[in-house]
Amino acid sequence: MLLGTGGVSLFALQFAKAAGARVIISSSSDEKLARARSLGADVTINYQSTPAWDEAVLAATDGAGADLIVETVGPSTFARSLNAAAVAATIFVVGFVSGMELVISILPINLKTLNIVGNNTGSTANLADAVRAIATTGIKPVIDRTFGFEQTVDAYRFLESAAHFGKVAIDLDA
Repeated sequence: MLLGTGGVSLFALQFAKAAGARVIISSSSDEKLARARSLGADVTINYQSTPAWDEAVLAATDGAGADLIVETVGPSTFARSLNAAAVAATIFVVGFVSGMELVISILPINLKTLNIVGNNTGSTANLADAVRAIATTGIKPVIDRTFGFEQTVDAYRFLESAAHFGKVAIDLDA
């Protein structure tokens, strides 16, 4: 289960599909979800029209839940991520765009024997594995828009608008 259609989620989608996984992704935009389907997403959920997206994940998995959730949002989605997770699933915490303070019940973590994994950056070996996978599969990152260095403020405003699909890049040479 991937939350949103930013750069991290779309790169995760590409890696997951290259590995043969079934991928569920969410967004607030049907247009972005259509684009995610063109990248291989198997199930798409608009969390604006389906606020109980965790229940939609459970329905899409016949009640089993997702084996891996890439949690890019934080406190505002974490309880739903717990509910959407399968027994013995991993919730990989990558982002915290909705804040850094989390208050949750420990019960679902214990009942489902969940693995909550934080991430700041990967190891050199992880990077080597990623580079090898990219070279082998031909994965190309989805870049929505590239800004010149002098447009950095505009790039951040565009990123904050959540209008992007994929990465927002800054070209130092432009």
